Amino acid sequence: MTSPAFGSALKLNLSNIVMDILACASLSLLELAVLQPAGEFNGLAAFRRFLVVLVAQYAVLKFYRVVLYPNFFSPLRHLPGPKDHNLLLGQELRKLRADGPASMQLEWMRRWPDAAFIRYVSFAGREVLLANSLDAHRAVVQTHAYDFVKPPLFARLVGEITGTGLLFAEGATHRRERRLLAGPLSVPGVRKLAPVFRAKAAALSDVFARTLAGKPRATIEVLDTFSRSTMDTIGVTVLGVELDELSAAHPLGFRELYGRLLHQGRTGQLLSVVNAFVPIRRLAAPLAANRRFLRATRDLRAMLRDVVERRAAELAAGRFGGGKAESRDLLTYMLEEAQTRRRETGADIWSVDDIIGHLLNFTSAGHESTATTLSWSVYVLATHPAMQDRLRVEIRGLLAAHPEPDHDAIAALPFLHNFVREVLRVYPPSYMAQREAVRDLVLDGVHVPRGTQVDLCIPLAHQHPGVWGSGAAAFDPDRWDALAAAAASPFAFEAFLQGPRACPGRALALALVKAVLVTLVPRWCFVGLRRRRRPGQTEEEEEDDDDNDDAPVKLANPSLTLGPADGLHVRFERV
Repeated sequence: MTSPAFGSALKLNLSNIVMDILACASLSLLELAVLQPAGEFNGLAAFRRFLVVLVAQYAVLKFYRVVLYPNFFSPLRHLPGPKDHNLLLGQELRKLRADGPASMQLEWMRRWPDAAFIRYVSFAGREVLLANSLDAHRAVVQTHAYDFVKPPLFARLVGEITGTGLLFAEGATHRRERRLLAGPLSVPGVRKLAPVFRAKAAALSDVFARTLAGKPRATIEVLDTFSRSTMDTIGVTVLGVELDELSAAHPLGFRELYGRLLHQGRTGQLLSVVNAFVPIRRLAAPLAANRRFLRATRDLRAMLRDVVERRAAELAAGRFGGGKAESRDLLTYMLEEAQTRRRETGADIWSVDDIIGHLLNFTSAGHESTATTLSWSVYVLATHPAMQDRLRVEIRGLLAAHPEPDHDAIAALPFLHNFVREVLRVYPPSYMAQREAVRDLVLDGVHVPRGTQVDLCIPLAHQHPGVWGSGAAAFDPDRWDALAAAAASPFAFEAFLQGPRACPGRALALALVKAVLVTLVPRWCFVGLRRRRRPGQTEEEEEDDDDNDDAPVKLANPSLTLGPADGLHVRFERV
């Protein structure tokens, strides 16, 4: 499903190149017509002269766009920001070489802390504004939320994996879709999922038990472990089926297919980046990495199509449900909503492809970001023993009174709530949101021309010293008990964004993270970090390697999420 606003932005970007070529071609024809001597015409020679003049004029136009305009004529050139950009790559090479995907942006924020927007140059002279004040964030995500769209480049890069759905809907389409999907993602809807979360968290604890296997201490890679667990949980809450059951009828399971989309390898990642600029998927068919990606995409969508069509038939025949709370999953809700609207209006609000797009949205966004948040939670616990003990005491007090706590009982734990918010503040899993203006705007006193890209780099709001104080980068859950005026603003905490385009799965993600911590922390003690096992090193040798303790964690860069580059290996033991 493509909204009118998104379609207009995509047309704007694609048509810029076409319009430039057409303008140069028209001018070239005019010049040749004026300069061509009367009575002399040679078709082939004239065509050659036309091509030479066209190429020359297009080169001059690009020189103006890439070199002259951003440096000498742009109305944004006076804004603060780095000036030492590469002619063709802008600041992108520096960003790729940085320690983390947001390191350069944080450096610029600390250099120009009072600027509403920081301006930098990206590929081929393209100017980008980096929102650097809370007022700038508010203007983009709230006041002018529908005057911006997701950049088409980002949509082509990410949409192959996540589907279109709500993530890329714009304008009136987005408002309608969000209203239709609000029910199962609301707090009342999430309350019903507490038994599912408890069961999946208990299964995850069993994974830790099997890894320990009688040893006093063991190491587990938590990012992959949590990713598998949250995928299983999202499978039940989004699709209404256990993934093992879903995968049994297909040669490759759901997890394997989705893993092939998310983890493509270097060649696959390069193809995805190039395809965002130039659609080369069909041309690159001979490449094994491309075939693997296309096959996984086709099989995954076919699997989801089977689930959708089978569930629709079961609902029509009255055979699905059985009174289970967990049966009110997102897919069932959407199909029931579609049936209701069809009876009322006689029209379909979603096609099967639309539903598949929404399912891919919530599956990809839900499981990956939640797994990353859990991984950073365990990282903090392993490196802050006193904080871990404090959290364990609070959770044990809850379990003593409520052995199977419901959603509201867990939500009422004050330190757990502060701890999770602080994890999301310091380590926001989705660290970047990009927008593109569809009309001329004035934001926080800055004129933003139509077509300008604005980056919302979440760590800038989360670690700004003018908002959170001089200790903004430090991990301190207690800061949430006495927030300063600026930090109390909703736009100071953007882990789920704010405004009408805020993440609709916020309540579900918070409830799932807390449910897992309530299950794991009383049973397991996280005692340190380890590096990835060296080639040829056995598990026993790894555990005895004292030089491997408390290994520093390097952030993945580039990455769509703020995650560790080589996984996160955590040592643990029974409490």
